[in-house]
Amino acid sequence: MTKKVLLTTALTALTFITLTSNKTGPATNGQGNKTGGPGSGGQTCGMPGCHTSGIGTTTGAIEVRKRFKPDSNAVVNAYLPDSLYTVKFSGSHISLNKYGFQLEVLKLNDSSDAGTISNLSPKVQSKTVSGRTILEHTDTISGSQLTVTFTWKAPAKNSGQVRFYGIINAVNGDGTSANDKPSSTIMIGLAESLNTPNLAKENKFSIYPNPASTVLNIKRQAADNGSYEMQILNNSGQIVSTTNTTVNNSALEHNINTSSLASGLYMLRVAHNGEQQVMPFIKQ
Repeated sequence: MTKKVLLTTALTALTFITLTSNKTGPATNGQGNKTGGPGSGGQTCGMPGCHTSGIGTTTGAIEVRKRFKPDSNAVVNAYLPDSLYTVKFSGSHISLNKYGFQLEVLKLNDSSDAGTISNLSPKVQSKTVSGRTILEHTDTISGSQLTVTFTWKAPAKNSGQVRFYGIINAVNGDGTSANDKPSSTIMIGLAESLNTPNLAKENKFSIYPNPASTVLNIKRQAADNGSYEMQILNNSGQIVSTTNTTVNNSALEHNINTSSLASGLYMLRVAHNGEQQVMPFIKQ
C-alpha cells in the first residue's frame, strides 16, 4: 500500500513538473514541436497528456505586412524573394488572459525553414527542433490577447509557396493542464511573387562617369535607410560584380571599381528590400 501511494505521488509530481515546465516554452524544455505543422508529427498543445480541455476555443490569426515601398505596411498573400516583412501572430480567449504559443515558417515543397526571423517581440525566443526554427514564449504572456511580432526575411527566389503554422494555449495559470484552452493549428500560406517592383522613380540614382574607366560612382539623395546591394551584369545577363553598402543618413554614395571589366555595355542593378532599379553604363 505504501509503495502504491509513493508511486502515485511520484507520478503526480512528475506530471506537474512536466506541465509547469512548459511555462518557459515546450521546445525549451524538451517537449518539442507542438504547432501541428510539418516536423511536429501532428502533435499540438491539445494532444492527450497535454492540454485537452476546450480545444479550438482559443482563436488566432497570422498577418504578414510589407516593409518596403510602394504600399508599405499593406497585408500580403504573396512574398517577394529576399524581401522583409512584419509578421503579427495574435489570438485570444473569451475568459482567459494568459498565453503560451509556438510558430514555424516552412517551405511547402520540402518542409524546411522558409527565410529567416529577427526582431522578436518581448518574451519570445527562437529554438531549433529537428532542424526547424520554432518561435515560442519565454514566460507566460499576459493580456487581453496574445500579440507576437517579428521581422521575416523571405527565402530566395524559386523557393515556392511558404506556410506559417502556429498554435496558442490560453492558460489559467494554476500550473496544471486542467481548464487550459489550446487553439487548433493556425495556418496561412504565401505564394511566391514573380514580380519585383522598381525603386521609386523620383530622386532616382545617378551613376557617373558614363562611360566609366576605373570607377563607377552611384549617388542618390533622400534614399531610404538600410542595406543596398549593387550588382553589375554583363551583356549576357551574368553577374560579374556584387558589392553592398548601408545608408544611415538618407543619402547614398557608393563607388565600384570597374578597372578589371572588359570594354562594353553593362547593367548596374541596385536592390533594396525587394525593390530594384536597373541602369545601363558603358565601360571604356
